Amino acid sequence: MSVTYTANQRQAIAHAEGNLQIIACAGSGKTQVLAERIASILAQPGASPGNVVAFTFTQKAAGELKDRVYRLCRERLGSDRGLADMYVGTIHAFCLDLTCCNGISFAI
Repeated sequence: MSVTYTANQRQAIAHAEGNLQIIACAGSGKTQVLAERIASILAQPGASPGNVVAFTFTQKAAGELKDRVYRLCRERLGSDRGLADMYVGTIHAFCLDLTCCNGISFAI
């Protein structure tokens, strides 16, 4: 699938240093840009899926992002091996995973 990106989208995909926050309206291509960015990062020598953390607002959006990343990695890298080690989901689920899996508990 060939996608044409705007200048801002290309800039977000190519962003190489530090964290990146993307805020845009519905239907603007955020999911595709994030999937391209993650696939680009994973194409770099020494990149590890276990070092990728991508937050979305909903589980539905996370599922769509995962599907696109897996597809792009299969197409471009020839494999989706190891992608289960990356985290794509909501901040709430991420924090829940941290508290459940690391023995950390919080009192409210």
